[in-house]
Formats: sequence, structure tokens, C-alpha cells
Amino acid sequence: MAGRAPELEGSRRDRTRARLCYAAGVSNYVTPQCTSLILCDAVIEDVRSRNKSLINMFNGVLTPQVPFRHDKMCAFASFTGGRGKVPIALRLCHDQSYETDLVRLPGEIEFPRDMPHGVVDMVFEIRGFVFPEYGAYTFELVCDGVPLLSRRFNVSAPAEPVDPA
Repeated sequence: MAGRAPELEGSRRDRTRARLCYAAGVSNYVTPQCTSLILCDAVIEDVRSRNKSLINMFNGVLTPQVPFRHDKMCAFASFTGGRGKVPIALRLCHDQSYETDLVRLPGEIEFPRDMPHGVVDMVFEIRGFVFPEYGAYTFELVCDGVPLLSRRFNVSAPAEPVDPA
């Protein structure tokens, strides 16, 4: 097909192959697409409607000194297009040493068989993490070592106040 990017054809082919392997029983799951990764203070779920409220979303923190201890934060993620029980992990790394995990939280999501295009949400809670230094960090969702989606996070010092005189 002329005019199509090869990456799109390849990824569509890979997704089709993964679904066929799942249907044939070769694989226990199909890797989902991650549609969101949001950092916040808390996630509240309504018991009846199962709707979620994300409280105090943020992309970084201002702190006068490091190391800095963040008492609690949540990472909210949404997935679609998966099949079966899928292993998902949230990793946090400092961008200067990207390969080294500062935090790695394993988890698993299960897609309902009767809703192949359903959306499944997942919440990771991180308590008492200490950011060792200022700079850029990355939160990343992975499935069997394959990155699905990442989110940048900055730890910075507040700006010095300007003397009005």
C-alpha cells in the first residue's frame, strides 16, 4: 500500500499476529495499548458507578532541598485492546540513569472476554518515595519489558523571590 508508513503496517501486523496467537492458545494475553498515565495525590472510585476522580494532578514538585520525600502519590493508567490477564509494571527512573529502576511496581490487569474493546483502569500507589536529586524523572508503564507509555516528572527548586527594591 503506497503512502503508508512502514511502522503502521508492521505494528498492525504485530497486533494481528498477537491476537491470532492468543486465539490459538499460544499466548495467554495480548499486549494492550495504554491510553493514559496521570500522576496525582489520590484516586477515588465511586462504588456504584465505578467512576474515578483524580485528586490534585501534577507533573512535578518544587522543593527547597533534596533528597525530598514524597509521602504519597498515585499513578492512574487506562488500557484498551488487550486480551486475557496482562502483566503490567510501573517503573520510575532518573533520566540520567534511565536503565536503573528507582521503583518498580508489578501488577496485572484482566480484560473481560465479552468486551474486546473495553477500557481497563489501573492505579499504582507509591508511598514514602525519596527523590535523591533535582532533575527530570520518567514514570513508565511496561509489559514484559516493552514500554507502553511514559510520563515526565520534574523535581526542581523554587525560584528565588525577586527583591522589589
